Amino acid sequence: MIQTHQLSYAYGRHPVLHELNLQVPSASIFGFLGPNGSGKTTTIRLLMGLIHSPPETVHLFDQSIRTNRLSILNRVGSLIESPSLYNHLSGRDNLEIIRRARQVDRLQIDQVLAMVQLTKDAHRNVSEYSLGMRQRLGIAIALLGNPDLLILDEPTNGLDPAGIRQIRELLVALSHQHGKTIFVSSHLLGEMEKIATHLAILNQGHLLFQGTMTQLRALQLPILSIDTNNNQVARQLLLDAQFRLLDAVSDQLQVAIRDRVQIASINQLLMDQGLAVYGLQTNQQTLEELFLTLTHAHA
Repeated sequence: MIQTHQLSYAYGRHPVLHELNLQVPSASIFGFLGPNGSGKTTTIRLLMGLIHSPPETVHLFDQSIRTNRLSILNRVGSLIESPSLYNHLSGRDNLEIIRRARQVDRLQIDQVLAMVQLTKDAHRNVSEYSLGMRQRLGIAIALLGNPDLLILDEPTNGLDPAGIRQIRELLVALSHQHGKTIFVSSHLLGEMEKIATHLAILNQGHLLFQGTMTQLRALQLPILSIDTNNNQVARQLLLDAQFRLLDAVSDQLQVAIRDRVQIASINQLLMDQGLAVYGLQTNQQTLEELFLTLTHAHA
């Protein structure tokens, strides 16, 4: 559905993207992940043709966005940042304005309202909508014209847990029940882990990972948690020995390890330096920890 080829972009002398190669499969929920400021929104603007990409670097449906923008956008629905809505009009009237502009069948209004579960609230003014309802109405607008591809930029940003769950369930339904390909950017790996079939991780404009959830999980490392009588000294000893320390979630040190032999060597190193080792415990790195490891290592 989406392909980019060595896509680079800069604002003046400030580079934002560096040779980005994305491959978004059809019928996938593709999570586009990265910290705020990593280049996600710039990428989406390039995919939509809102800013000009270098020639032959962005293709949707095997067509160049530079030369086939109108035909491509007829098959794409998008929600970039927050939806632009008329607060004094009802949800249905907001949809009607876009329906007329896009010249699609009036029956589609009821269809998209049902898809985003806003049928009962369609008559209410948008000024009465919660933030989650506004986001769902924005997605309903993106669905007018029955697009093959949805491009959503941080659709759960600012929502409470209930609103996040509603958007999550909506995206899964749109993919599984309606066959949509969904490209969704987020800085929350925990949310994408629950719905994405494929992922890409971006940091400072560099693509750090791209693949399926199974392939990402294969990168998870065993983690050794260490507690001593002087963790500051232990940290420096481990760094000097070129072990890879991770951001600790407690007072304990955390080290990425390969096998049990490394556990023994770490224990011996600390004891040889006169430290008392209170505890050594192995755990599997969580996906959130892996995400932080990938992005911090490239910071």
